[in-house]
Amino acid sequence: MRATGGIGVTALLPTAGPTLFDADHGAAAKPPGYPGGDVGLSVVRVGKHAVLTVYPAYTPSPEPAEILDYTGPSSPPRSLGRAWSAASDAVGDGVWLIRQDAPDDCRLQHVSLSAGELGHGQTASCRTQVRAETAHGLLITINAGAAESTDALIDPATGRTVRQAPRILGVAGDWMLLDGLADLTLVDLRTNTSKQLSRPAIGRAPTVVPSRDGAVWAADFADPAYRNTSTQTRDIWLLRPDGPTWEHAPAMPFITEHLKRGGGFDWSDAGDLVLADGVLAAWHPGEPQWRLGPAALPEGEWNGFAVLP
Repeated sequence: MRATGGIGVTALLPTAGPTLFDADHGAAAKPPGYPGGDVGLSVVRVGKHAVLTVYPAYTPSPEPAEILDYTGPSSPPRSLGRAWSAASDAVGDGVWLIRQDAPDDCRLQHVSLSAGELGHGQTASCRTQVRAETAHGLLITINAGAAESTDALIDPATGRTVRQAPRILGVAGDWMLLDGLADLTLVDLRTNTSKQLSRPAIGRAPTVVPSRDGAVWAADFADPAYRNTSTQTRDIWLLRPDGPTWEHAPAMPFITEHLKRGGGFDWSDAGDLVLADGVLAAWHPGEPQWRLGPAALPEGEWNGFAVLP
């Protein structure tokens, strides 16, 4: 449904630029001072802030990427140095980084967006990917990009493993969601008990994004090659871990051209699920339909976004 009063969503898009985008009016600003040329950007929301990673557009880089703190629509970014990966801390005021000091010498370091580096950090593998910090630890992928990769929740201060599994889809609040061969497993981290969950949709492992308060999780059972064709489909469900219960988002599943570029989803501070697919659309759980922003999203190779603030 086209929202006559607009949907009131502003997002940072990792276009070559990047672009601060108003869902109701289009591009609001192109912040200055970002790298140009053949580079790609990815963006992660850190609380009400955003941090961008700069990487070569077409070939894997043998060097760590530059990490940039977005400082506003009219000011240049602030460099946080180079790292192999970056993820939000639990407070939403800083990031965890995998720094490289020598070819085979890396460390996990906590950097505050307001206070700078918080100590030297702990020794870590250069092939560790940091994903998100929660109240129960830091979610990482060990041997990221390799066939033998595995996921773990660790204590970032000591490196102690709290929980390890082949595939951890997400951690938020007191809950962890694991992917299995047929079903999903929901783990209560307070009691270390588990519940088996039937998949609400047939397909690949979902991409999971918890809401900002962790009370509800959006799980996209997307398929980039539906029935072994070139058709892309998106199928978003909501999981309420306290139930646990599933809720199907309106108008799902649907055919799209924006799984691999120009798409993504995130949560707003008001508790709306925001989806990028040609336009930005917002849906508050319980509403009968999506509210569509009138402004067309820019074309290009970008993917993913961060809702601000």
